Amino acid sequence: MALKSCFRAAMARHDTDLPFGDAFSPAQLDTDDDRPELSVVLEMAKEYEGQEDEFDEAIRETFFPDDDDTTRAKNVRLGMKDRGYKITDEDFNFTELGDELYELRDDPDALYDRFAKHILRNLHGLKGIEIVEDLEAEGRKTVNDNVKEEFKQQYDFHIDETSNHWSQMRAWMSEAGVVNKGTHRYDIDRTRIEELIGVDSEDIVELDGLTEQQQAFLRALALIDPPGEVKSRTVKRIAEHAYGVNISQSNISRRTLDPLEEAGYIEWEHVSGKPNLIETTDKFDAEILKPVLDDLSERVGVPRHVLRLSFDEVMEELDSDSTHEKGVALETLTVKTGRLLGLEFVGWRVRGRKTGGSEVDVVMDEIDTTFNRWQIQCKNTKSQLESKQISREVGIARILQTNTILMIARGGISQDAKQYANQVMRHENIAIMFLTGDDIEEFDENTDHLLTVLRGEARRIHNIKRLDRMEVEQEDGMDLIDREDEALEEFEDELDFDQEQPSLDDYTPDEDEDSED
Repeated sequence: MALKSCFRAAMARHDTDLPFGDAFSPAQLDTDDDRPELSVVLEMAKEYEGQEDEFDEAIRETFFPDDDDTTRAKNVRLGMKDRGYKITDEDFNFTELGDELYELRDDPDALYDRFAKHILRNLHGLKGIEIVEDLEAEGRKTVNDNVKEEFKQQYDFHIDETSNHWSQMRAWMSEAGVVNKGTHRYDIDRTRIEELIGVDSEDIVELDGLTEQQQAFLRALALIDPPGEVKSRTVKRIAEHAYGVNISQSNISRRTLDPLEEAGYIEWEHVSGKPNLIETTDKFDAEILKPVLDDLSERVGVPRHVLRLSFDEVMEELDSDSTHEKGVALETLTVKTGRLLGLEFVGWRVRGRKTGGSEVDVVMDEIDTTFNRWQIQCKNTKSQLESKQISREVGIARILQTNTILMIARGGISQDAKQYANQVMRHENIAIMFLTGDDIEEFDENTDHLLTVLRGEARRIHNIKRLDRMEVEQEDGMDLIDREDEALEEFEDELDFDQEQPSLDDYTPDEDEDSED
């Protein structure tokens, strides 16, 4: 039985993690009148509930009369089932959602609103909308290929290269005014989304910025949905058991409860000798928070508040009076720099046994025909970078097996630091690159400037690591003097200067050559 389950799971990965649509889309189900496409299909599904072949034939006659078979009609039915939009079950009977949509068939606005809400909450529609806004914030094109690639990067989704399932989802959501359709340029109505699912974009970005432990704690609280006060220890234990996190009890106030209270989701108080008691606020709504947090728990990679900030905004926060804002801005700057280089986010604030207790701002990997690990550290000080700071990063790089260290030094780099970096690079398989404050200030206006600077750094490193021909060890291990002596001995006969050398006078033309009389 377990083997069969694994086989089915493996087979599912060959399809798509987005709802299967194909022919189940507004564009394919054209009614040629004012009747909503979805209403017509729902009425036919009700008439032929549990009768798949009869439904397929009715769909073919209504929407695809020129088709020789029911292939597209069958795809409509499959799009309504569990691996599609979950309107019917596997026996082609209405699900609870299907019954609800059927009851709304005569009210197109309510019908499409309910369907869009379902897509946003339960079928990854909100993920797609947020991905589009991520791309727009980074100045990248919102074409389908980029959207699909971000689904893979952020959520590890399997999506076939030729799949158009996201376009179909977008088309259904457009019927409710959530987003436009028919162009790669998106016009998203965030007000409509908030009306449908009860949470706005800023709240989602804020929730995404919470730590894994904070998200899990809030998620557990939504799971409990307490009518009154609840012990924080109880919520902690449920979060750890359900979501596999470790929430330290010794500093739960500072690392979990205070941030969630500051975000406006809980209120809590500590009474000496008694458990911490938590109470949810008006902002907390379990029905809304649970699916959003479930979505976020599946997401990996760069936090959204990083993607959404421009370099100009980052530079402003680097000058903030708040130490916390400065710290976040530093981390944001390092991640955005790595993203511009096409690197994959591995983690930030990397600290632990692997780094000897030291903290690395960001670790990112370059995965192409070869593998290259980048260690990116940013220093937001007016003073120049010193050699001891380079030494610290080199020590960590040896442990993390880093190939490239990128130091972003807003105050510049001292000559001593450059000399130390050069010395390290001459003897170790590490490249150390530098960016300064002047460089990063140009990123928003000219993203190519980053590549220009780093190409210059690469040429500099190449000159440092360049191998002289005479320094390359020969296979036989011979040094230069030995090779010279061997060469002279090999060609000694040709170099016998004691023999009489022929002169031009001794030259006689061949008999068959033309000669003058």
